[in-house]
Amino acid sequence: MEMIDAIAKGLVAGLILTIMIGPVFFALLQNSIEKGYKAAFYMTVGISVSDAFYVAICYFGIARFVNDQTFQGWLGIIGGCIMLAFGFLSLFKSVSRRPPAGTVNNGSGFVRQMLKGIVINGLNPSVLIFWLGIVSVATVNYQLKEQNLLLFFGTIILTVFATDNLKAYLSDKLSVMITTRFMKILNSVVGVAFLIFALKLFHFAYETGFIHLF
Repeated sequence: MEMIDAIAKGLVAGLILTIMIGPVFFALLQNSIEKGYKAAFYMTVGISVSDAFYVAICYFGIARFVNDQTFQGWLGIIGGCIMLAFGFLSLFKSVSRRPPAGTVNNGSGFVRQMLKGIVINGLNPSVLIFWLGIVSVATVNYQLKEQNLLLFFGTIILTVFATDNLKAYLSDKLSVMITTRFMKILNSVVGVAFLIFALKLFHFAYETGFIHLF
């Protein structure tokens, strides 16, 4: 039952992550339109590799301290602040139209496309910060066991991988939907979701009595 719960929560988190509008979203659609679905597929592989690398850094870097209550309190506060910042940034950030076609360099080699996905996703500092927040939610709020954490993170990465491939495959149809109004609505939905996660983490820190120390 706990395994199913971990998978369900990972699916929800993955769906929330996949609707985030950012540089990877536009680069993926543009790559699919200009070079075809196969090139975009290899790019999504690179994105997933980058995400898995960040999950490993965030989780294994703090795993030894997870059972410490003081550390959990700090994790709740820090994770809550990160989620709060992402929520407000998503709610109030400006949006722009999709970059024009013809700005992507030619080249259809699968290694080049994978590296492109790794670089675009990996060199975005907000990606590492986001995954740190997700690790905080999983270990503090959800309190998943180690084997269920692997299911949770694996489900997130697989969900993002599958939906990114769907975006690439349907890029011609999706391009009609990409308007300023549509992006504003999506940003608002993502922002509210982040704020909810932040409140849950702050509530956890309050229940443990950690906030009272201040």
